[in-house]
Amino acid sequence: MAGKFTQHVFNLGFSSGRAIHKLLLDAQSSSAHWPSLSEVYSISNANNISSIQLPSIHSVFTYVVTFLSQLPNRYRIWWWNLFQSDPLHVLVETLLIVACIILVVLQRRADWRFSQERKKGAPTDKDVEHLLKDWKENGRKPLVSRKEGTITARSGRGENKYLEVGSGLVVDKIEGSRLFLDLELSKEKNNCKLPQSVLNFATLDYIATSSSPILRKTALDALKHYGCGSCGPRGFYGTIDAHLEAEEAVSNFLGTEGAILYSDGASASTSTLAAFAKRGDMLIVDEGVNEALLTGINLSRANVRYFRHNDVKDLRRILEKVKQQDISLKRKATDQRRFLVVEGMYRNWGTLAPLKEIVALKEEFHYRLIVDDSHGIGTLGKSGRGSLEHAGLKPMIHCEILTFSLENALGSVGGMTVGSEEVVDHQRLSGAGYCFSASAPPFLSKVCVESVKRLQGTVDGNESKSTDETELTGPALLNRLRENISHLYSTLTNSSHPYALKLRNRLSITSDPLSPLLYLRLADEEATGRTRSEQTFILDQIAHHCLVNGNVAVVATGGHVKKYLQLVPEPSLRLVASASHDKEDVEVLVKALGEAVESVLVHNASQMEYTLQHKDNIR
Repeated sequence: MAGKFTQHVFNLGFSSGRAIHKLLLDAQSSSAHWPSLSEVYSISNANNISSIQLPSIHSVFTYVVTFLSQLPNRYRIWWWNLFQSDPLHVLVETLLIVACIILVVLQRRADWRFSQERKKGAPTDKDVEHLLKDWKENGRKPLVSRKEGTITARSGRGENKYLEVGSGLVVDKIEGSRLFLDLELSKEKNNCKLPQSVLNFATLDYIATSSSPILRKTALDALKHYGCGSCGPRGFYGTIDAHLEAEEAVSNFLGTEGAILYSDGASASTSTLAAFAKRGDMLIVDEGVNEALLTGINLSRANVRYFRHNDVKDLRRILEKVKQQDISLKRKATDQRRFLVVEGMYRNWGTLAPLKEIVALKEEFHYRLIVDDSHGIGTLGKSGRGSLEHAGLKPMIHCEILTFSLENALGSVGGMTVGSEEVVDHQRLSGAGYCFSASAPPFLSKVCVESVKRLQGTVDGNESKSTDETELTGPALLNRLRENISHLYSTLTNSSHPYALKLRNRLSITSDPLSPLLYLRLADEEATGRTRSEQTFILDQIAHHCLVNGNVAVVATGGHVKKYLQLVPEPSLRLVASASHDKEDVEVLVKALGEAVESVLVHNASQMEYTLQHKDNIR
């Protein structure tokens, strides 16, 4: 078919050429003939160009019009000859042309319908004026509907008031250990009278970065210099010197060959894991890891096996089972990439991974180790280098890939992955969050650099304990955090403390004593016979009582820590220890917790049971 079609095209071109040649011959036969090339050359040598006689414009125009008028007939004859010689080719070509015409017509019709629908749905000038007036008078609507969840709290007058859970508080600023609430915005979402400022045991501000004068000055100066955003991904035009400085500072701090900066804390671990593990690889994962790691695991499409949370014996059992399968399938361990995936400090549990035992198993069974240390960096280890330092281990040597968020202890935005040059360079082309996301704001990368200096106790290159009379840096800052963690844990478990005694047999601590993340769940006596939603409801009441009556902000996790998790933790209260706290703050917290537990579980028990039974009607 192709040969015949080529021949027909050649014939059409040949016919067109002959027609043009005939036109020129006819033009030459007229009164004004076309000179040959030799004539033109001889005349040009004689410098007598004016003697050249060309055909008149009228004659040329006449023959061009005649030739063009004959083209449709010539094309019809060519098409008919082609149809007679190869009808299948003509049929296919005709159908394609018709299909193209139909697509163009339908697309234009769809665009026309869309434009008409937009015109019909567009608000009139009167509607716009009404909406603007309503917005100016009433402000913005709440982001979350009131129907999503309410809890009851008993006021001093014995009245029951209702407050939305997790959607009613707007933080205006953080100063030291206190949160200042925006009461104007919060009033729209809450019917309860809220305090203007509360003790902050809710945010992940471990080393008081949010109110650090050093970091605030750094952020303000960098914002004036760089502006706000970077306006592009790192691989294109979004890399600025502040990003490179942050990578170098963190890499030097952790003692690795390189570091790669992501613009989002969650995408750092997600993209890192998906960059190295692919289809056919194997991941042995702790079932208690956070959502970001689980997202990376799903994106990798690797073969996944979970071991029980922090259970080294179960991990060995799974590794032995895989080894036996290798023997039965005659498969080498090097035939696929294999990784162990854990967190240094588990965000949803407050527990520490037994990294020494895990590293021993990794080396015994020839696996690579990926550690997410988002909550260990800046809180664990002698110099704040994280859970690896706390366990006496080092990156690259005992842990091939270390990833963490900068949004907790370092008070910045984004995340990093550190390791060897091979680990870092591979992600610059394979890390989705690095390649396809706009880079982090440069002024916040400068904050990251200064946060590392603050941890090391060096500001502007000079060794110092503090650049401000009230601000701690270096080892003194980390010691203050550890003292507050120890004091908070010991006070909560002190059976002789009058308010801690009220928590006994009602709340129990499930987190590690060295962790700044403290999780308190209902004790077995209180949890037995209650569903998860009922436990969540009770803990929400306790958290709300602490806020309204005790002026202390804590977080109840049962309502939001359950989606996309492999192992869902029990509903809990989350307390966060910070270097900004002091012993008086801890006493206020324990008192607020004791009164809240006594009010909700003892004095208000009958009302609570009634509320649980009629919760849907109350909403």
